Amino acid sequence: MKNKPKAYESIYTPFESIVLFGTIIVFMLLVLIPFVTLISGSLSNSDAITDYGVRLWPRKFTLDAYRVVFMYPEEMLISYGVSILVTVVGTIINVLLCSMVAFALSRSYFRYRKAITVYLMFTVMFNAGFIPQYILYRNYLMLYDTYWVLILSPAVMVGHIIMLRAFYSALPEELYESVRLEGANQFVVFSKIATPLILPGIATITFYSVLTYWNDPSTAMLYTEDIVPVALYLTRITNYIEFLKYAQENGFAGLDMSDYKIPEATVVYAIALATTAPMLCLFAAFQRYFVRGLTSGSVKG
Repeated sequence: MKNKPKAYESIYTPFESIVLFGTIIVFMLLVLIPFVTLISGSLSNSDAITDYGVRLWPRKFTLDAYRVVFMYPEEMLISYGVSILVTVVGTIINVLLCSMVAFALSRSYFRYRKAITVYLMFTVMFNAGFIPQYILYRNYLMLYDTYWVLILSPAVMVGHIIMLRAFYSALPEELYESVRLEGANQFVVFSKIATPLILPGIATITFYSVLTYWNDPSTAMLYTEDIVPVALYLTRITNYIEFLKYAQENGFAGLDMSDYKIPEATVVYAIALATTAPMLCLFAAFQRYFVRGLTSGSVKG
């Protein structure tokens, strides 16, 4: 009998190992370097960035950019709270609605599946425009300047439905037939049989939904006045910096701002980091659950 390879022995040759790990290292550097540059730029002096550019380490370390971003800490915390509330509730609604619609459209015996699919694709290709949508939200649905307009506006995403429909359709039809013979209704089949088997798809659209809700300043800009999520708040800071620059160059109401140094070049980096940092922390905290969902789905499928 041939000796079995030991558990710690590599299945790759030295050359293959070098190529494999070298590729992984290069990919990691390509992902990590832009983020390190973002942090370095936000901690650098604005004049140094303007004159010499951004490096992997801060140029003339300073926190001026973050002082501008967090100049009103209470408003910043409130905007973070608004974004967290909208993101959590909106993601739950989005995943629930999209998965239910996708499950119905994946069943071949559903009579109206083709008509509904055509209708959904029609809404993607053609849009009535901003004015009818604004009138609908404000005058008929009474959603203007409420949290619900931020939650329900992107609540049903056609791309998510199409993706989940492919996952549900890939499940064997014999599985559904055996469950129905046991007397299970459609809700039981959906919630306890089909959905647990497509956890990779659920995890994917969950993460996309979180990103969509968190990075959406346009809906709040158009349909709210007093409710300000963090994406809109940081956008307003950018406009505030442009206003200060204009006032410094041209004067404003007799104010002398010639001695005030506006960290224009570095504020952009600080704003980008303040927006993306919570999502990175969220992904790091729940990474094992995403991996567990992918592993579970691949084994059961």
